[in-house]
Amino acid sequence: MADRRVRKTQKAIKDALIQLLKQHPFEQITIQHIADEADINRATFYQHYLDKYDLLDQIEDEVLFQIQRNFQQNAQKVLSESDEQERKVLLSVIPEGVLHIISEDLERFQILLNVQRNGEMERKIGEAISSNLKSLFPGAEVINGVPFRYFHAFVVGSMFSVIKTWILDEHRPSIEQQAAYISQLMYQGPWSNIIEESQKHDI
Repeated sequence: MADRRVRKTQKAIKDALIQLLKQHPFEQITIQHIADEADINRATFYQHYLDKYDLLDQIEDEVLFQIQRNFQQNAQKVLSESDEQERKVLLSVIPEGVLHIISEDLERFQILLNVQRNGEMERKIGEAISSNLKSLFPGAEVINGVPFRYFHAFVVGSMFSVIKTWILDEHRPSIEQQAAYISQLMYQGPWSNIIEESQKHDI
């Protein structure tokens, strides 16, 4: 029963911050604002969180944990598949799973991405992707001839940008369509797509 009360209180506090972020910049929000919105006192807040930065960190870490777990499960399926065509099909499962998680709590992701914290969310997503890549290729310093640090930088930057654009796009395509776009870019790479398109137009 005590654990349930703790979870209920923590959810109220997290929801309070998200509601406040719809109306105010993060830097202008105080602990008192959060306490009032959650209908608790300041002492109760400090029983659960060190400060508002700790609260925001935990909200971000929660959603990123779901994405990371989904990525790990689906990436292993792709790597264990020997058939090339089946691997292509499975590859779309990775972004589709991530997009489903995001879509279930889309407003929260939109709000978190708009919090100005010197790229903190992007850094965390980068660390999550890096951790997943390292778990798939333990000890690897080179991926297909490319130093891991450059491979990682490209994957993190491109994946984060594509997903962020989708989250913030008022006219975003369906999850299935966006997953198809991402898997095409992941599997073929941008230059393969550019060359293929240029050949169509005889450039």
